[in-house]
Amino acid sequence: MIWRHLMLAVPDVDFVPEHALDRVGRIARGLGAQIELFNSVYEPEIARTPATREQLEGHISERVGERHRRLERHGDTLRDQGLKVRASVRWDYPFDEAVVRQVLRHRPDLLILPASHAGAATPRVPVYREARLIETCPCPLLLLRTANVYSTGSVVAAVDPLHAFEIPAELDEAIIGAAKTVAYALADADVRVFHAVSALPAAAGAARAGRPPVSAQQEARLAAAEARVREIAFRHSTAGDDVRVELGAVETLLPSFAREVRAQIVVMGAVSRSYPERAYFGHTAEKVLGALACDVLVIRPRGFRSPVSAEPAPAVASEISEHVSGET
Repeated sequence: MIWRHLMLAVPDVDFVPEHALDRVGRIARGLGAQIELFNSVYEPEIARTPATREQLEGHISERVGERHRRLERHGDTLRDQGLKVRASVRWDYPFDEAVVRQVLRHRPDLLILPASHAGAATPRVPVYREARLIETCPCPLLLLRTANVYSTGSVVAAVDPLHAFEIPAELDEAIIGAAKTVAYALADADVRVFHAVSALPAAAGAARAGRPPVSAQQEARLAAAEARVREIAFRHSTAGDDVRVELGAVETLLPSFAREVRAQIVVMGAVSRSYPERAYFGHTAEKVLGALACDVLVIRPRGFRSPVSAEPAPAVASEISEHVSGET
């Protein structure tokens, strides 16, 4: 898996966290990739102000150009690190759909989004913008969820070889492949492969009653899952102590394992019950995401099609066909 084009979606051009620029720069240098900074602007009150078409375009051009100049300052920070950077601003809304449209235009290998108000290591549920991009972004999506600095921790590939949540089989391969790619970018960080085998109802009840949740059927499921996980991991040159299969609830076990191995990034798959039109995590995976105190990389099933239209919102299109600054 080769990533040569990274896109950093910037919700607020006046506040781009230093750790976000540091992480994007770190990944780009490790992969030899170029970076695109993207922001969108839309002010409906401009359209409601009486004006000719020429005046409207002038007002919009002024807003987009001014936003682009502010975005370029962050681009200069990355250029000072020797990176190739392009900054783009478009007149479009809402922000999450504007980002997806830019992804559809430029086809980046990885989209990166800074989390809203990320704490140093504060688990939290995704905000609306993040949840929408999880559902609609057609390329891998890296959510920068904490203010931690990438150091010497691991990258965890969370797989589901039994496909309990309707995940296509090849998605496990893509998850491990993406984990290896981002680990390479982070100076060959360790890659750990993890899977939690959900307990059968009877076993779960026994565990709550304080009895050992062990049965022949449960042991067979656990053995089958571990064999499958190790088979997939072996194909990606990962084996031994770097593979962990545990029995229990993934929303508890995966965050615990991530803390144990000091995970910098956990790589997960976006599942879909209306595949390939719509991807989402679902209730269990949302709880996992909320409990993880690290960044999360979301991988798509092959063939996923974003439900977001490549055309701007009707209100935007009716005001002006297109306005963009910074693209070549």
